Amino acid sequence: MADDAIDVVNKCVSCGACLSVCPVYDVTRHERLSPRGKYRLITEIIGEGLNFVSEDKDPEKKLLPVKVHETLQGCVQCGACSHVCPAGVKLDALVRNARGADCTKGLSTPRWLWDILKSRRLAPLLAKLVSGIPVTSGLIWRLIGLEDRRTLKDEKAFHFEMPSLAHRPALSRRHFRLLDPGRVIDLRPGPRIALFLGCIQNYLYPEVAEAMIRCFGGRVMVPLGQGCCGMPAWSAGAVKTAKELALQNLEALETAKADFIVTGCAACASMIKQWSKLFSEKETEKQIAINVANKVREFSQLVVELNALPLRLSGNRSATVTYHAPCHQRFDLGGVVESEGLLDRLFSDAFWPMSHECCGQGGLFSIGNPELAWKIFEKRLSAWHRTGASIVVTTCSGCLLQWRAGSAHKTEGHKVLHLAELIDKYSDKT
Repeated sequence: MADDAIDVVNKCVSCGACLSVCPVYDVTRHERLSPRGKYRLITEIIGEGLNFVSEDKDPEKKLLPVKVHETLQGCVQCGACSHVCPAGVKLDALVRNARGADCTKGLSTPRWLWDILKSRRLAPLLAKLVSGIPVTSGLIWRLIGLEDRRTLKDEKAFHFEMPSLAHRPALSRRHFRLLDPGRVIDLRPGPRIALFLGCIQNYLYPEVAEAMIRCFGGRVMVPLGQGCCGMPAWSAGAVKTAKELALQNLEALETAKADFIVTGCAACASMIKQWSKLFSEKETEKQIAINVANKVREFSQLVVELNALPLRLSGNRSATVTYHAPCHQRFDLGGVVESEGLLDRLFSDAFWPMSHECCGQGGLFSIGNPELAWKIFEKRLSAWHRTGASIVVTTCSGCLLQWRAGSAHKTEGHKVLHLAELIDKYSDKT
């Protein structure tokens, strides 16, 4: 990771192309929080050999100044700046490297979070316990280190509504075709499709997973033993944790012997394609990760590839639809042609496209920077309202969470759906 950072030093020519696409700079107009500002900061740190010493003068504790921490935290990891940079600077990778450096211990995410994500028993247990806490209590906000922000008394406050956890995670639902690693025989004709759930579909929105399975005619296996894709850890620079999570999932997915691995989350699909970078050339898991990456498809991509769109759609379709394009789908997965093409086929004149910009979720970014996340999301709300559409659709679990949490208080009569839910809803079941 450190070598990747050093390779791009001195490439930036300060042209400012990144300023027009950075969602954080767009709402702050602060040069320090712009991509080129972060670039300058990080490259100067590398030039100093990362030799910042903490206040107690202990040379073993190399901590960065508070402002540096704030700057590194102020990146949503959308990848837009890297996509437009004419010099080829991968600023999102630079930020990850800096976050993961030894000197940024004060910036790192609490270890207990990674322990929960890696545990196949602890995460479901905690989810079960937390699902019993009323959303209106505000306790969940405090558990993750934030004050209760649901009140509308202060019109300047941001208004994300805490979602309720599903009472039963997707992986505990026995009507799924859960795949026991010891039983991989399936004699039915057709491609073998395995579903990678991801955390949000498993613990918050299992109905999305159910809709995906129905869209493929029920011919989807859900491998046991899968867990978090590792994107939160990867973005935070916790490479070791990301690798451990990848190893768990590789075991489950490789055992499935699937022809395709489908996921309803563009961020998960993007992360799965990054898994091979976590292993050295000498490690056998690297080739396994490459093989898995070649099989993974975001939901809309597989629907198009297998021509799985229903032949008949419900005639009762008074809704109008717009589409929020996830950043990972735009920049890592080849674009949104499949998703927008499906919506155009489904709704024709009732599909009203929306501008493509970040929603501000960014995994842990929205938890660590809730005010910034809200300011970024407000622009997306305004864009939705300008389209006049009654439904906003997306193809990323994180984006779905952001849209539902941020629009619940002010969009009566409007809906936020995953593309699989939309197709399932309007498929002619007769």
